[in-house]
Amino acid sequence: MAKAQQGFYVPASGKIFFVGDSATIFSNVNNQGNLGIGKNATVNFSGQNWSNSTQSRITDNTSNGTGVSGEGGWIRFMSDSLKQQISGGYNAATHSGPSFPKIKVDNKQGIELLDGSAKTRNEISFQQGHFFLNDNILVLGNNDPGKINGYDSARYFVTGNRADRGLLMRENIRRSDGTVVFPVGSLSQAYTPAAIRNGSRNGDDYFVSVFDSVRRNGISGTTLINESVNKTWQIGKSRFPGSGSSEVFLQHLTSEEGSIFAANRQYAYISEYRNGRWDTVYPQHQPIQGNLTTGSPLGNSGLNERVMISDISKNTLLTKFTGSKELFVGSWLWFNAFRIDSMRVRTYWKTKPEINVNHFVVERRLSTETVFSQVGSVPTQAQNGYSTTTLSYQLVDIPNRDKGISFYRLRSVKNDGTFSFSDTVAVAPYPGEYNINLWPNPSTGNFFLSIHKTLPAKAVVIWNAIGQKIKEEPVNGRSIIPMFLPIQGAYFVGVVLTTGEVIETKKLIIAGK
Repeated sequence: MAKAQQGFYVPASGKIFFVGDSATIFSNVNNQGNLGIGKNATVNFSGQNWSNSTQSRITDNTSNGTGVSGEGGWIRFMSDSLKQQISGGYNAATHSGPSFPKIKVDNKQGIELLDGSAKTRNEISFQQGHFFLNDNILVLGNNDPGKINGYDSARYFVTGNRADRGLLMRENIRRSDGTVVFPVGSLSQAYTPAAIRNGSRNGDDYFVSVFDSVRRNGISGTTLINESVNKTWQIGKSRFPGSGSSEVFLQHLTSEEGSIFAANRQYAYISEYRNGRWDTVYPQHQPIQGNLTTGSPLGNSGLNERVMISDISKNTLLTKFTGSKELFVGSWLWFNAFRIDSMRVRTYWKTKPEINVNHFVVERRLSTETVFSQVGSVPTQAQNGYSTTTLSYQLVDIPNRDKGISFYRLRSVKNDGTFSFSDTVAVAPYPGEYNINLWPNPSTGNFFLSIHKTLPAKAVVIWNAIGQKIKEEPVNGRSIIPMFLPIQGAYFVGVVLTTGEVIETKKLIIAGK
């Protein structure tokens, strides 16, 4: 111990290791060096503040007590009289700094993060009290989502009730992990958790936060308290945003349902804020009893789910609305397309229900075109245009040998001649016809495109996933073109010839650092 320091102090050059059994620290902790906690050890901390410097470590049994690749023991935050504080010293942006092995929350007043982010490598167990994140990020996992147990409506992570603040992140959630729960709430009496099931083959780091109010423009504009559950969930993923599929589960309190929502809750659905508005999706159904808890299902809560196809970005806003009986019988439409080979593109869609539908028209816009044109039409399968069951359709576009991106959409036409459009989807060309290479992919932002010197290339063009051109770079005789995109997401990169033809577009993922 250094005489100038008060409490439990580990100097920068110091090393302390708790081998096993239990030990209790009654004072504040100031960890500047190497504080080790063996797998069989439990450290009971009853001081007020635990502070790690950015250069410190909390190690386990590996590497002679200096490693962090093992399980490590428990740090039990315990007090009946005061809220305990953690200054974690972890940098969530650079994935560097000290991390706790396992934490037990055993404090009626709760524990809270101060002065930045913190990380727990293996497990967090709730005994009593909340874990207040304030404006900080808590990361859980060691290239896996880690474990959380003991959570219920009285013991969970309180995110701080502001957008872009108080984030709970779980590392590398994979398809094999199944449903991973984020036990969060905006306030200490508002348990509104989320859960995520990654449907992609690629693992990803997901984060969740939740805050009160639902606003017309996402986080601004008039409030929609009557139509909603008065909660906005902020969900994101950092490795491959905007790609793959994710199933999202959101649980709200029935006491916070607005008057319109409560009157029509049998038509409830999860809504995403996208393209400047909250969307409407189907199927819509009565929320089931809240089961995102380690205790018994919560009768005062409602749970809904939604499958997100390439929609979870670095910052996705979700809430819950309801339709009405009239809205419910409107047409729900899900549309997609993919390239079969160099000649054919298959478009396919599902409806449930169909009301007064006559036929569907598939429309296409090639990379060299500015307007959509009709590819073909398909009559409704619904008898007299009405159906309450799921109906599936498809149409193969042949020939389509376009060397750039092809954009498709579906027009649903009713018996009275009125119509509506689906979302537009992008289909890449058949690969391998030109010697064009793109690397690295995925990229952190900087990437290169190589073009064969005999190809009469004029420019490199980049489109986003909905077909908007966001960048054009002249080739000027170069065979290797360095490029940069600052925003994470999925893009299409194509080469424009001197004739104006767009050839062999490549898909690019900007995944960030």
